[in-house]
Amino acid sequence: MARFFLEAGQPNDGQIIITQADAHHITNVLRLQPGSDIECVDERGLVHLVEITEVGDLVRGRVYDTQELSQESPLYLTLFQGLAKGDKMDLVIQKAVELGAMEIVPFTSRYTVVKLDSKQAEKRKTRWERIALEAAKQSGRTVIPIVNGLYNFNDLISEVMNRNEQGELILVAYEGENRTKMGDFVEKHEKISVLIGPEGGFSAEEIEKLVKIGCHTVSLGPRILRTETAGLVVLCLLGYKWGDLK
Repeated sequence: MARFFLEAGQPNDGQIIITQADAHHITNVLRLQPGSDIECVDERGLVHLVEITEVGDLVRGRVYDTQELSQESPLYLTLFQGLAKGDKMDLVIQKAVELGAMEIVPFTSRYTVVKLDSKQAEKRKTRWERIALEAAKQSGRTVIPIVNGLYNFNDLISEVMNRNEQGELILVAYEGENRTKMGDFVEKHEKISVLIGPEGGFSAEEIEKLVKIGCHTVSLGPRILRTETAGLVVLCLLGYKWGDLK
């Protein structure tokens, strides 16, 4: 059954209204008709089973059942992903949402290959938000993960310092680390941030700064993983260890 996310304030008296892109998708792509059923998730994460009563530019429906069916992990995961070339970022965001990430923070650092001006970055953010929304629908999530705007490395340092001060575990995947592995962390954490460098990786100076503010560098094994692979591997490992990927 197709899933959609409702705007704030809905349902209203057992009725829902869907507009814009989702209305177009229901009417012209899925070609659903009055009497068809869909799932609608409200801002509280409740799942409403809805019978469509009208299609077109506005789609209307009536709620006939409401369920608390949270598909969210008990582990709050944030992926800080170094900006990557081409459609690699699209892939990372889509799969990170499927794997349960709650936030995705793209960033640039010294060895970032892609250069975006402010207008390009804002346009890319809009695209990433749309990808996250569609991935949340497809994977049956009850929350749309946050996709932040593009950070520079100084922004990243400030954000990580703040999270570290709040007790969050911060892990940095680093090919130069040969002692600390993912399995070495045994204390359970409710919030974890994962930092993945761009195609060129982190510089030694950047790693030094991150370690200085409380980050933990970790090895992901004997092979060097691509930037679009590394973050997803870490999300899987953490989801299995402390989340809901059992």
